[in-house]
Amino acid sequence: MTAVQAAFAVVNRGVRPTVPVDCLPVLGEIMTRCWDANPEVRPCFAEIVNLLEGAETEVMTTVRKARFRCCMTQPMTID
Repeated sequence: MTAVQAAFAVVNRGVRPTVPVDCLPVLGEIMTRCWDANPEVRPCFAEIVNLLEGAETEVMTTVRKARFRCCMTQPMTID
């Protein structure tokens, strides 16, 4: 699917990506909240950061570190 086809599917048919089966439930919940069709329901960036910070321990102990090593050295900020 091209980017244009994806955008069309989201706007006209309410299509959203599928959360991968191996995704941590806490991250899947954050993703689906961010994808809500109603912008008023979506979390603001400050809330997303708080949710991610709250999930940090689970993510750090569960996710394969070698795959995400570059990401884990960067602090989460809302500058």
